[in-house]
Amino acid sequence: MQHCLPNRLGGGANLVPPRTNENFSEGRHRALLLIGPRGTGRLTVPIARRALDRLIAPAAQVEGVDFHLSDPALTVAVAQAQSFALVLPPLGNLSNRYYSVHPRRNDRFLVARAPLKALFPEVDFAPLSFTGHALGTLAATCPTRFSKVRRATQLEWLCRMQLLLEQLPKEGALIELPAPPWLQRPSIPGEGRRRVFIDPDDRAAGAKILRTALLTRSA
Repeated sequence: MQHCLPNRLGGGANLVPPRTNENFSEGRHRALLLIGPRGTGRLTVPIARRALDRLIAPAAQVEGVDFHLSDPALTVAVAQAQSFALVLPPLGNLSNRYYSVHPRRNDRFLVARAPLKALFPEVDFAPLSFTGHALGTLAATCPTRFSKVRRATQLEWLCRMQLLLEQLPKEGALIELPAPPWLQRPSIPGEGRRRVFIDPDDRAAGAKILRTALLTRSA
């Protein structure tokens, strides 16, 4: 079993973020685990627990779908894999028509774009550094107006997640972690029965759930 190979990341606001030649160190992907042909058979509960600990570590939660899509090494890594485990990226951690996020730290709220400023003229965006804080503030300010932002974000997230799933192995598990009510992740067309719900506070049970999901899908 291995995490994704070394990657190069870029940023952007359209469907697929553009790539740059900036190099980053090996092992940057933490929310994605690619499993080789013989790896699933060796997936004991202790190994599944160690994998889960890395998959849901705080460092993994900064990875939005933009992070994965802008990795040119992903195709090469997937070619060597039989299955995968992916923590579903946070809904708000992606650039869209309303705001942009950091190309590598997708949880960083960078810029509120003109449509968002027009929709929420009373909000001071300067102190908002993280997507969770920004979107939570907007949801609390006016749920009705925020529903437009959430809908647009959901549509972008769904499109990009479909692109990502098309690149990953057919077998695998999508790990759903708890999310605020205003940032719930919708079902992805074509995801099948791969989504599993895991409580990050119960790692022992989560490891068994993950192991069962991967073994069942590779049987």
